[in-house]
Amino acid sequence: MCGIVGVVAKFGQRPSVSSEQLIAMRDVMVARGPDDCGSFERDNVAFGHRRLAIRDRQGGEQPWVSDDGNCVLVYNGELYNDAELRRELEKFGHRFRTHCDTETLMAAWRQWGVDSLLRLAGMFAFAVYDFTRQRLTLVRDRFGIKPLFIASLGEELAFASSAAALLKHPRISREPNWRAVNHYLTTFRITLGHETMFRDIQQLRPAELLTWDLRSDQVSVDRYWEFPRRRSTCVGSTARSPSFETASERFAELLSDVTEQHLVSDVPVGMFLSGGVDSNTLATIVAERHSAGMLGACGGGASEVGTSDVLRELDDFDFAAECARHAGFEFDEVRVTADDYFESWGVLLSESGLPLPTPSDGIIHRLAQRMKQAVGVVLGGEGADELLCGYTRPHWSIEDFRLAQLAANGNWPGTDEQQQSFLQILQATYGRTQFAGPVDHYFAANSLIPAAARQALLTSDVWAASEGDESIAAFYTAEFADAAAIVGESNSVSTLAQQAVLLHRLNLESLLGRLDTATMAASLEARVPYADHRLVEFVFQLPVEFSIDVRPEATTSLLPAAELDIRGDLRSKRLLREIAARRLPHDLAWRPKASFPTPVANWLAGPWQQWAAETLHTSPFAREVFRPEALDELAGNVPAVGMWLWPILNLIRWSDEFA
Repeated sequence: MCGIVGVVAKFGQRPSVSSEQLIAMRDVMVARGPDDCGSFERDNVAFGHRRLAIRDRQGGEQPWVSDDGNCVLVYNGELYNDAELRRELEKFGHRFRTHCDTETLMAAWRQWGVDSLLRLAGMFAFAVYDFTRQRLTLVRDRFGIKPLFIASLGEELAFASSAAALLKHPRISREPNWRAVNHYLTTFRITLGHETMFRDIQQLRPAELLTWDLRSDQVSVDRYWEFPRRRSTCVGSTARSPSFETASERFAELLSDVTEQHLVSDVPVGMFLSGGVDSNTLATIVAERHSAGMLGACGGGASEVGTSDVLRELDDFDFAAECARHAGFEFDEVRVTADDYFESWGVLLSESGLPLPTPSDGIIHRLAQRMKQAVGVVLGGEGADELLCGYTRPHWSIEDFRLAQLAANGNWPGTDEQQQSFLQILQATYGRTQFAGPVDHYFAANSLIPAAARQALLTSDVWAASEGDESIAAFYTAEFADAAAIVGESNSVSTLAQQAVLLHRLNLESLLGRLDTATMAASLEARVPYADHRLVEFVFQLPVEFSIDVRPEATTSLLPAAELDIRGDLRSKRLLREIAARRLPHDLAWRPKASFPTPVANWLAGPWQQWAAETLHTSPFAREVFRPEALDELAGNVPAVGMWLWPILNLIRWSDEFA
């Protein structure tokens, strides 16, 4: 894992940054690469690199220049099929002098060009400049495991692994992007498509390829990978799926093979254990493939009462410890106090240059710091929920919209009593029974702070600058259309499949960004087997009901998602739980979804209460962005506001550092 940075000017010009400024941009990312650093300057190109050495610790220095001097590469990532790629490349005459996958990536790029991207299995963000063709190429992996931020500055283009590094460029503004700020308050997501929280900084989205042909001065951004189309369970279908039993066996084999590749490392490997089925199942596979004892660790926040009494968050720690015993791991636990968390919060803001995507980032950072003392790589369970429809209500809630439409159009598929019951519960859940479209429903079901509340919070100038919710709605409308095009036909199954594509594309990127920031700030490499494209391509070809469905014993499926979930009638992550049931004790295989406990609301009601109230009243950013009466109300009711207050305070701390 590494940190990359670069500035490329038009051909015949020099980058606007000096050598000292390039190094300053590079060395903002020391935590991403504490083991080595390098820079490359030639003609219109200036590249920098910070290295965290995981494979071939003596080789692989970057920037990497091709043998003929025509190409230069900076790369952040890990190729899990490095050995297979090398064997194939050797048949074309390539010879390797290191065991580092950076050399493999350069050889693959020189051999196959853009076609090499679909051959890569791993996590990666890289830039390559071809002096012969006068062409810059930027690439990000399929799901956004590794970040890549960019800034177009007219005569030149800058890129880096963090927004904080780009902000060291003298021509990049720190002005906030109010559309992204509004979107963050709505969703916790710190990006809106290509947009970031800064007006001058964009991101390359997952599975995207940016090409700048300097001869023609043409810049293009294209997707090089897309989700496969779902197969059907219908008899006579031309794309008939395997049986559930056959699919679960194949999924188990794939997960085992992928996990084995993720264990390849020249430094010790450990595991994040949350006690949930995702990491529990991974742990059993690792135990089979890893002969030596492995360290597994769980983290959580300590809920404080008064100033001294600490309530231990029993569930996650106890389930994680049970999993560690079952797998034969050593086990450690990290209990994070309010002060510990507050310190990590500041560190992560400083390292990334962006607000924290979720409250649990600080817990993961503290856990990563502890793990770094013993290992250089950790495996985590991120991606399983998005892959296998583990967010039971969000994944199934699109059915609420479909059924509401049928009821409104007089096409209700059940009895009159069922329709009446459905609409009554829908009204209680959403405060209404109709939605203007899938985007309207999505935000009714998933908004952190609803639109009316945000308009009451933000000043009229900021609300106008954010374009209200118009830009957000336009983005999600396009995302729903893309998901529908991928899935195809319009019916109940394809509606669920569309939601699965949407949540995988958007939610996973946010979670992976969280994991990258929190672990790299501790100089720890995190790997995510469930986000391997080979697993994703397999699962996304299967019928969506192999991941989530209504329990066959349920009296009816014609109820809103929340009610079905309360009744225990929704079955999620079916493929994974089928595997887990054969590998784990019952309580570990069937435990409901859980994550590292983060008692932010308790801390706001306790040790942070005075700080929060003072911050709301004294922050210049807060006075610019939020209405005075809203700030007064928030500051006077800190314990009661709960989780609404955390993203607001997160924005304020971010602005104090960067905006």
